[in-house]
Amino acid sequence: MKTKFTILLLLTLAYGFAQSEDIEVKKLEINTKLDHFAARVVGDKIFFSYNLTTKRGRAIKDKYDGFIYIMYEAPLSEDGEIKDEKPVVKTELGRFNMSSATFSKDGKYMYFTTNHIDKGENKLKGVETYNLQIRRAEYVEGKGWTNFETLPFCDPNHNFAHPALSPDGSTLYFIADVKGTKGKSDLYKVSVSNHKTYGEITPLGETINSSRTEIFPFVSADNKLYFTSDRRGGKGGLDIYVYDLESGDEEQVPVSLDEPINSRGDDFSFFLNDDLTTGYLSSRRYRGEGGDDLYYFSEFK
Repeated sequence: MKTKFTILLLLTLAYGFAQSEDIEVKKLEINTKLDHFAARVVGDKIFFSYNLTTKRGRAIKDKYDGFIYIMYEAPLSEDGEIKDEKPVVKTELGRFNMSSATFSKDGKYMYFTTNHIDKGENKLKGVETYNLQIRRAEYVEGKGWTNFETLPFCDPNHNFAHPALSPDGSTLYFIADVKGTKGKSDLYKVSVSNHKTYGEITPLGETINSSRTEIFPFVSADNKLYFTSDRRGGKGGLDIYVYDLESGDEEQVPVSLDEPINSRGDDFSFFLNDDLTTGYLSSRRYRGEGGDDLYYFSEFK
Protein backbone atom coordinates (compact mmCIF):
# COMPACT_ATOMS: atom_id res chain seq x y z
CA MET A 1 0.00 0.00 0.00
CA LYS A 2 2.86 2.36 0.93
CA THR A 3 4.57 1.63 -2.40
CA LYS A 4 1.40 2.45 -4.35
CA PHE A 5 0.99 5.72 -2.44
CA THR A 6 4.61 6.72 -3.15
CA ILE A 7 4.22 6.05 -6.86
CA LEU A 8 0.95 8.02 -6.92
CA LEU A 9 2.63 10.95 -5.13
CA LEU A 10 5.51 11.00 -7.59
CA LEU A 11 3.13 10.87 -10.55
CA THR A 12 1.11 13.73 -9.05
CA LEU A 13 4.23 15.86 -8.60
CA ALA A 14 5.40 15.14 -12.12
CA TYR A 15 1.99 15.98 -13.57
CA GLY A 16 1.67 19.12 -11.43
CA PHE A 17 4.91 20.50 -12.87
CA ALA A 18 4.52 19.03 -16.35
CA GLN A 19 6.47 20.88 -19.02
CA SER A 20 5.70 21.08 -22.69
CA GLU A 21 7.86 19.02 -25.04
CA ASP A 22 7.62 21.97 -27.43
CA ILE A 23 9.78 24.29 -25.29
CA GLU A 24 12.22 26.23 -27.45
CA VAL A 25 15.42 27.62 -25.94
CA LYS A 26 17.64 29.93 -27.98
CA LYS A 27 20.98 31.49 -27.18
CA LEU A 28 20.86 35.26 -27.48
CA GLU A 29 23.05 37.17 -29.92
CA ILE A 30 24.24 39.53 -27.19
CA ASN A 31 26.34 36.80 -25.56
CA THR A 32 30.15 37.02 -25.68
CA LYS A 33 33.00 35.46 -23.71
CA LEU A 34 32.05 37.79 -20.85
CA ASP A 35 29.16 37.19 -18.44
CA HIS A 36 25.53 38.02 -19.20
CA PHE A 37 23.03 36.80 -16.61
CA ALA A 38 20.00 37.48 -14.39
CA ALA A 39 17.62 38.94 -16.99
CA ARG A 40 14.44 40.53 -15.60
CA VAL A 41 11.55 42.10 -17.53
CA VAL A 42 9.89 45.21 -16.12
CA GLY A 43 7.20 46.84 -18.25
CA ASP A 44 8.68 47.51 -21.69
CA LYS A 45 12.30 47.09 -20.54
CA ILE A 46 14.64 44.22 -19.80
CA PHE A 47 17.43 44.45 -17.24
CA PHE A 48 20.44 42.15 -16.93
CA SER A 49 23.85 41.89 -15.27
CA TYR A 50 27.11 42.28 -17.19
CA ASN A 51 30.82 42.65 -16.45
CA LEU A 52 32.23 46.07 -15.73
CA THR A 53 34.89 46.45 -18.43
CA THR A 54 37.81 48.62 -19.45
CA LYS A 55 37.63 50.76 -22.60
CA ARG A 56 39.20 47.82 -24.42
CA GLY A 57 36.43 45.50 -23.29
CA ARG A 58 38.35 43.52 -20.67
CA ALA A 59 36.50 42.45 -17.53
CA ILE A 60 37.56 44.36 -14.41
CA LYS A 61 38.25 42.48 -11.18
CA ASP A 62 38.43 43.66 -7.59
CA LYS A 63 41.45 43.13 -5.35
CA TYR A 64 40.06 39.76 -4.26
CA ASP A 65 40.15 38.58 -7.91
CA GLY A 66 36.37 38.70 -8.23
CA PHE A 67 34.55 40.21 -11.19
CA ILE A 68 32.65 43.47 -10.81
CA TYR A 69 29.20 43.57 -12.39
CA ILE A 70 26.86 46.37 -13.40
CA MET A 71 23.23 46.54 -14.49
CA TYR A 72 22.23 47.15 -18.10
CA GLU A 73 18.81 47.88 -19.55
CA ALA A 74 17.35 47.57 -23.04
CA PRO A 75 13.96 47.92 -24.76
CA LEU A 76 11.90 44.74 -24.84
CA SER A 77 11.72 42.94 -28.19
CA GLU A 78 9.16 40.47 -29.52
CA ASP A 79 11.73 37.77 -30.31
CA GLY A 80 13.45 37.96 -26.93
CA GLU A 81 16.71 39.37 -28.28
CA ILE A 82 18.46 42.13 -26.33
CA LYS A 83 19.61 45.09 -28.43
CA ASP A 84 20.46 48.76 -27.87
CA GLU A 85 21.51 48.00 -24.31
CA LYS A 86 22.98 50.68 -22.06
CA PRO A 87 24.09 50.93 -18.40
CA VAL A 88 21.37 51.97 -15.98
CA VAL A 89 21.49 55.61 -14.86
CA LYS A 90 22.21 56.02 -11.15
CA THR A 91 23.01 58.93 -8.87
CA GLU A 92 25.40 57.01 -6.62
CA LEU A 93 28.77 57.12 -8.33
CA GLY A 94 31.79 54.88 -7.92
CA ARG A 95 32.86 51.41 -8.94
CA PHE A 96 30.72 48.88 -7.08
CA ASN A 97 28.92 45.66 -7.81
CA MET A 98 25.34 45.98 -9.00
CA SER A 99 23.78 42.72 -10.16
CA SER A 100 21.02 40.12 -9.79
CA ALA A 101 18.14 42.54 -9.29
CA THR A 102 14.39 42.35 -8.74
CA PHE A 103 11.85 45.12 -9.31
CA SER A 104 8.48 46.24 -8.03
CA LYS A 105 5.65 45.84 -10.55
CA ASP A 106 5.53 49.57 -11.25
CA GLY A 107 9.29 49.69 -11.82
CA LYS A 108 9.77 52.27 -9.08
CA TYR A 109 11.85 50.15 -6.72
CA MET A 110 14.81 47.90 -7.37
CA TYR A 111 16.53 45.50 -4.99
CA PHE A 112 19.97 44.34 -6.10
CA THR A 113 23.08 42.47 -4.97
CA THR A 114 26.24 44.38 -4.12
CA ASN A 115 29.09 44.31 -1.57
CA HIS A 116 29.28 45.75 1.92
CA ILE A 117 31.38 48.88 2.26
CA ASP A 118 32.85 47.56 5.53
CA LYS A 119 34.82 44.35 5.83
CA GLY A 120 33.21 41.33 7.39
CA GLU A 121 34.28 37.80 8.23
CA ASN A 122 34.34 35.10 5.56
CA LYS A 123 33.16 32.08 7.55
CA LEU A 124 34.37 29.56 4.96
CA LYS A 125 37.85 30.95 4.38
CA GLY A 126 38.51 32.48 7.79
CA VAL A 127 39.51 35.88 6.41
CA GLU A 128 38.02 39.36 6.28
CA THR A 129 36.29 40.29 3.05
CA TYR A 130 33.55 42.50 1.63
CA ASN A 131 30.55 40.19 1.88
CA LEU A 132 27.47 40.49 -0.31
CA GLN A 133 24.49 42.57 0.72
CA ILE A 134 21.10 43.61 -0.70
CA ARG A 135 20.34 47.26 -1.35
CA ARG A 136 17.15 49.00 -2.42
CA ALA A 137 17.04 51.89 -4.88
CA GLU A 138 14.19 54.12 -6.03
CA TYR A 139 13.67 55.32 -9.61
CA VAL A 140 13.05 59.06 -9.94
CA GLU A 141 12.25 60.50 -13.36
CA GLY A 142 15.04 62.77 -14.55
CA LYS A 143 17.53 61.36 -12.03
CA GLY A 144 17.55 57.61 -12.59
CA TRP A 145 18.13 55.19 -9.72
CA THR A 146 18.64 57.04 -6.46
CA ASN A 147 17.91 56.90 -2.69
CA PHE A 148 20.07 53.82 -2.17
CA GLU A 149 19.54 51.99 1.12
CA THR A 150 21.02 48.81 2.55
CA LEU A 151 18.36 46.46 3.92
CA PRO A 152 18.51 46.56 7.74
CA PHE A 153 19.05 42.83 8.28
CA CYS A 154 22.20 42.62 6.11
CA ASP A 155 24.95 41.79 8.62
CA PRO A 156 28.46 42.54 7.22
CA ASN A 157 29.67 39.20 8.62
CA HIS A 158 27.33 37.24 6.35
CA ASN A 159 26.29 37.17 2.71
CA PHE A 160 22.84 38.28 1.53
CA ALA A 161 22.14 38.15 -2.21
CA HIS A 162 19.84 37.40 -5.15
CA PRO A 163 16.66 39.24 -4.07
CA ALA A 164 13.32 38.27 -5.61
CA LEU A 165 10.00 40.00 -4.89
CA SER A 166 6.75 38.06 -4.74
CA PRO A 167 4.14 39.02 -7.39
CA ASP A 168 2.26 41.22 -4.90
CA GLY A 169 5.47 42.82 -3.61
CA SER A 170 4.76 41.89 0.02
CA THR A 171 7.56 39.33 0.39
CA LEU A 172 11.23 39.41 -0.55
CA TYR A 173 13.00 36.11 -1.15
CA PHE A 174 16.79 35.94 -1.10
CA ILE A 175 19.78 33.77 -0.20
CA ALA A 176 21.99 34.04 2.87
CA ASP A 177 24.61 32.14 4.83
CA VAL A 178 23.58 33.23 8.33
CA LYS A 179 23.82 31.07 11.43
CA GLY A 180 21.62 27.98 11.08
CA THR A 181 21.99 27.71 7.33
CA LYS A 182 21.89 24.05 6.21
CA GLY A 183 24.22 24.41 3.19
CA LYS A 184 26.65 27.01 1.85
CA SER A 185 23.65 29.26 1.27
CA ASP A 186 19.93 28.80 1.94
CA LEU A 187 16.75 30.46 0.73
CA TYR A 188 15.11 32.96 3.08
CA LYS A 189 12.17 35.36 3.00
CA VAL A 190 11.15 38.59 4.73
CA SER A 191 7.95 40.64 4.71
CA VAL A 192 8.07 44.03 2.94
CA SER A 193 5.90 47.06 3.75
CA ASN A 194 5.81 49.92 1.24
CA HIS A 195 9.43 49.09 0.29
CA LYS A 196 10.52 50.91 3.44
CA THR A 197 10.21 48.54 6.40
CA TYR A 198 10.95 44.83 6.74
CA GLY A 199 10.00 42.01 9.09
CA GLU A 200 12.10 39.21 10.57
CA ILE A 201 13.91 36.95 8.12
CA THR A 202 12.84 33.30 8.11
CA PRO A 203 14.29 30.29 6.25
CA LEU A 204 12.16 28.47 3.73
CA GLY A 205 10.96 24.92 4.42
CA GLU A 206 13.15 21.96 5.27
CA THR A 207 12.29 20.33 1.95
CA ILE A 208 13.35 23.43 -0.03
CA ASN A 209 16.76 24.09 1.49
CA SER A 210 19.34 21.33 1.25
CA SER A 211 22.80 20.58 2.63
CA ARG A 212 24.26 21.96 -0.60
CA THR A 213 23.81 25.41 -2.20
CA GLU A 214 20.58 27.24 -3.06
CA ILE A 215 20.78 30.45 -5.12
CA PHE A 216 18.80 32.72 -7.50
CA PRO A 217 15.19 32.48 -6.29
CA PHE A 218 12.34 33.76 -8.46
CA VAL A 219 8.58 33.71 -7.86
CA SER A 220 6.31 33.56 -10.92
CA ALA A 221 2.91 35.21 -11.39
CA ASP A 222 1.18 31.96 -10.37
CA ASN A 223 3.19 31.88 -7.12
CA LYS A 224 5.63 29.13 -7.95
CA LEU A 225 9.13 29.39 -6.54
CA TYR A 226 11.94 28.70 -9.00
CA PHE A 227 15.49 28.47 -7.69
CA THR A 228 18.90 27.02 -8.49
CA SER A 229 20.67 24.28 -6.56
CA ASP A 230 23.59 21.89 -6.86
CA ARG A 231 21.85 19.29 -4.70
CA ARG A 232 22.27 15.61 -5.42
CA GLY A 233 20.17 14.06 -8.17
CA GLY A 234 20.39 16.96 -10.61
CA LYS A 235 21.06 16.82 -14.32
CA GLY A 236 24.19 18.99 -14.27
CA GLY A 237 26.31 21.09 -11.94
CA LEU A 238 23.60 23.66 -11.17
CA ASP A 239 19.96 22.91 -11.92
CA ILE A 240 16.73 24.91 -11.81
CA TYR A 241 13.99 23.62 -9.50
CA VAL A 242 10.34 24.55 -8.98
CA TYR A 243 8.24 24.46 -5.81
CA ASP A 244 4.53 25.38 -5.63
CA LEU A 245 4.06 27.96 -2.85
CA GLU A 246 0.27 27.57 -3.13
CA SER A 247 0.33 23.87 -2.32
CA GLY A 248 -0.77 22.71 1.10
CA ASP A 249 1.17 19.46 0.77
CA GLU A 250 3.69 19.42 3.62
CA GLU A 251 5.58 16.56 1.92
CA GLN A 252 6.01 18.45 -1.35
CA VAL A 253 9.60 18.46 -2.63
CA PRO A 254 11.18 20.72 -5.29
CA VAL A 255 11.16 19.28 -8.79
CA SER A 256 14.04 19.67 -11.26
CA LEU A 257 12.92 21.17 -14.58
CA ASP A 258 13.32 19.00 -17.65
CA GLU A 259 15.57 19.59 -20.63
CA PRO A 260 16.00 21.86 -22.48
CA ILE A 261 15.63 24.25 -19.50
CA ASN A 262 18.16 22.23 -17.52
CA SER A 263 21.25 20.80 -19.18
CA ARG A 264 24.42 18.98 -18.21
CA GLY A 265 26.04 22.36 -17.61
CA ASP A 266 25.23 25.03 -15.03
CA ASP A 267 21.72 26.46 -15.39
CA PHE A 268 20.52 29.26 -13.13
CA SER A 269 18.66 32.56 -12.69
CA PHE A 270 15.32 31.47 -14.18
CA PHE A 271 12.76 34.17 -15.06
CA LEU A 272 9.22 33.58 -16.32
CA ASN A 273 7.12 36.35 -17.84
CA ASP A 274 3.59 36.95 -16.60
CA ASP A 275 2.25 35.02 -19.61
CA LEU A 276 3.81 31.92 -17.97
CA THR A 277 5.08 30.66 -21.34
CA THR A 278 8.13 32.82 -22.17
CA GLY A 279 11.15 33.91 -20.20
CA TYR A 280 14.90 33.90 -19.73
CA LEU A 281 17.51 31.77 -18.04
CA SER A 282 21.27 31.94 -17.60
CA SER A 283 23.52 29.02 -18.39
CA ARG A 284 27.03 27.73 -18.92
CA ARG A 285 26.09 24.91 -21.23
CA TYR A 286 27.63 23.13 -24.18
CA ARG A 287 28.13 25.38 -27.21
CA GLY A 288 27.88 28.52 -25.14
CA GLU A 289 30.10 31.54 -25.67
CA GLY A 290 32.41 30.79 -22.75
CA GLY A 291 30.96 32.79 -19.85
CA ASP A 292 27.49 33.03 -18.34
CA ASP A 293 25.12 33.23 -21.31
CA LEU A 294 21.54 34.44 -21.57
CA TYR A 295 18.90 32.24 -23.22
CA TYR A 296 15.31 33.03 -24.18
CA PHE A 297 12.66 30.31 -24.04
CA SER A 298 9.07 30.01 -25.27
CA GLU A 299 6.25 27.47 -25.12
CA PHE A 300 6.92 26.81 -21.45
CA LYS A 301 3.94 25.14 -19.76
